[in-house]
Amino acid sequence: MIRVIAVDDELPALRRAGKLLETLEGVQVGGLFDSPKLFLEHMLTTSEPVDLVLLDIEMPGMNGLEVAGRLKEIRPEVYVSFLTAYEEYALDAFGVEAIDYVLKPFTTEDLMRTLERLEKRRGPHSQSGAAGAPATDKHKWNISSFGPFTIASEKGEQVRFRNSKSRELLALLHHHRDKAVGKSYILDALWEGRDADRAQTNLHSTVYQLRKDLEACGLHGAIEQMKTAGGSYRLQWPCAIEDDVAEYELAVREYERTGSLAQLVRAIQLYGDGYLSGSGYGWAAPRQAELELGYAGLLEAMVDAYAGQSRHELALSPMQKLVHLHPLDERFHAKLAALLLLSGRSADAREYCAMMAELLDAEGAEELDYRKVAADPMGYFRNGRGPIS
Repeated sequence: MIRVIAVDDELPALRRAGKLLETLEGVQVGGLFDSPKLFLEHMLTTSEPVDLVLLDIEMPGMNGLEVAGRLKEIRPEVYVSFLTAYEEYALDAFGVEAIDYVLKPFTTEDLMRTLERLEKRRGPHSQSGAAGAPATDKHKWNISSFGPFTIASEKGEQVRFRNSKSRELLALLHHHRDKAVGKSYILDALWEGRDADRAQTNLHSTVYQLRKDLEACGLHGAIEQMKTAGGSYRLQWPCAIEDDVAEYELAVREYERTGSLAQLVRAIQLYGDGYLSGSGYGWAAPRQAELELGYAGLLEAMVDAYAGQSRHELALSPMQKLVHLHPLDERFHAKLAALLLLSGRSADAREYCAMMAELLDAEGAEELDYRKVAADPMGYFRNGRGPIS
């Protein structure tokens, strides 16, 4: 059971949230508050568990972002989603780690999506049921390729792989979506350099074990084997599948189409640590590079959005991630130094320039001179090399 509280000074919106939540299976409304102050007092005194708080942003006395910050201090285990009529706060929502940002007027589907994201964020070991899910054995499964490859049901059940090759084989097949993957390609990808006969034996035993792993979770017939073109395999899921990479690509397309900051935040949240990060799967390297390049562009867009609002301190975190992705790009180092100056952190900027000047000089790149950056930090932020003459 998921316990949800809604906070909104607009009574019609508050009542609507309560009514919609009551229609969702597996959800219990823990309270409706039209006052942020009363809500925080309740959270300080209640012993009842709370899983999720739906917050309006523009409220008199204390806005939703401030409420979220205080809630994090007193009840850090509680998740927050914003329900608001104002899209321009999406970047701030990212700063307080909100799981969702829903624009009014919201629908049942909007709330179901938020609850699904709550389940994903809490992980496969969550004990809550699937809110709003149909009563069927063929419930939805979530595949995560950002970070370690995992597959878990909306009910919290996770596929447990008996060995690493079973996990990698499923990741590889899913990587190719619904396309057939040739046996020879699989052998080269998973057992490169191995004796051909031994590799064939390993493939057959891995396919057998993977099928057993999936069937143990009720996923029967997911691995289809075909005899064409020397033999191939493909995934045919017997249930609904949600894929975090597909969600990411959708959010990116929506951001590019509409310029929606909410979609920009959503895409960055989904990317997390990167595609199959830490897996060591050589076959995934081209896709990792492709997605990382797009992610870098999103980070820079977020940096520029914060800077455009003169919120330079908030721009530092995505800027630091960008520098981490491209440690030898002097333009990004210059932008970070400029942001430190624009944030009033001149000592940190001086130290950073000194440290990076040595590294960039060793790589043959243009030296990062603190005096030049300090003379025109905005010029360096805009183009990475000072004002354009």
